[in-house]
Amino acid sequence: MQKAPITTHILNLDSGKPAAGVRVTLHRLDTQEPIASATTDGDGRIMQWENTFEIQAGNYLLHFAVAPWYEGQALSNFYPEIQLIFRVLNPQEHYHVPLLLNAYGYSTYRGS
Repeated sequence: MQKAPITTHILNLDSGKPAAGVRVTLHRLDTQEPIASATTDGDGRIMQWENTFEIQAGNYLLHFAVAPWYEGQALSNFYPEIQLIFRVLNPQEHYHVPLLLNAYGYSTYRGS
């Protein structure tokens, strides 16, 4: 199975384990409409979305609904949702945008 043009994964830094079961939605910013959504798998990854799409150059947003994930574990967290905005410069490239998450902070980077 070929991976989607934009992928992500979430690592829970509190436990050092993947964050499985987090709902993620991908938006293209010029339209403000969601173009894809999925839930992270057992390894905390989204390699394929529930629908297919093609990317174009422009700005995109990944929306991570982390509050329900924390609530499902009877844990509290500071950020109920996380939104990451990034730029696609070359639509021929693959874009992997990981999220490193803990209850009171997060970080991200462009992965490979």
